[in-house]
Amino acid sequence: MIWNDIENVIKSNQRFVISSHMSADGDSIGSQLSFYWLLKSLGKDVIIFDKDPVPLKFRFLANSDQFTTIKPDSADVLVVLDCSNPARMGWENPEKLASTVIDIDHHRDNSHFGHHNVVETSAAATGEIIYQFFTKTGVSFPPFVAEALYAAILSDTGGFRFSNTNSRVLRVCADLADKGADCSKIYEQIYSTFPQRTLLLQSRIWSSLKFFADGKICIMELPLKVLDEVGAVYSDSEGMVDHTITADSVEVGMMLKYSDEETHFSLRSKGRIDVGKIAQKVPGGGGHYSAAGCTIKEPRDQALTQILAIITQELE
Repeated sequence: MIWNDIENVIKSNQRFVISSHMSADGDSIGSQLSFYWLLKSLGKDVIIFDKDPVPLKFRFLANSDQFTTIKPDSADVLVVLDCSNPARMGWENPEKLASTVIDIDHHRDNSHFGHHNVVETSAAATGEIIYQFFTKTGVSFPPFVAEALYAAILSDTGGFRFSNTNSRVLRVCADLADKGADCSKIYEQIYSTFPQRTLLLQSRIWSSLKFFADGKICIMELPLKVLDEVGAVYSDSEGMVDHTITADSVEVGMMLKYSDEETHFSLRSKGRIDVGKIAQKVPGGGGHYSAAGCTIKEPRDQALTQILAIITQELE
């Protein structure tokens, strides 16, 4: 069993680094925090290192102050959570940081880059896989870990709105609530509590709303220079792309975040179109059927023309 292999790696090593993808979301944060607790409870030396800082909305989670954006020199084991390939981590040669790499993920385009790979594409979130790990290996965890896992699953199901929400996921979350997760508090912190700067930024993003392909494609835009103009940070725009598929005619929605040199696309689908395959047509892109992302190293106009051509072909 792969979980036995993971347990053996944990038992036989002391220095661990936990990491995930760039532009951290709820699943990556909650998964890392739950695994951090496990390793610390076993007396291990643990660093959580991500390229980007923890978004403000997730800083209510216990131990979120333990994240660092300063790359460690080395470790015995690198644990990569919720990340389909090393390139998405945003730093050079992560596989050289440690002699052993553990890869736990639910993305279908995961490249199985670890020495030990747990890739469950049927899972709604990596947090759900870690819950399974704890459950199957008899790990009893405290309420604050239940909250980290609940936040991970809640985020990657869009507040239980996405098609990956099913009876299994709801049973897991019910058990996490029984173990102490405060469901209403977690929802409020993630979806209903914003600093003023976030609302100012969101108002600018809403004003960029446009439709293409007879209303089948909806886009929102964020020129990165706007962040300085309103005093916001990159993570303040997290979740806005989900609004692009709320119009009744839309099949594909996307958010553009761009500088003069490159354009990042967050993609969403209402169900018929596989945006993960669309993202994979761009080098380094990928994701799920209904939620994916990619970066085109071109200015906004050229990049948008390229992605619209790909999406239009899929629509046809």
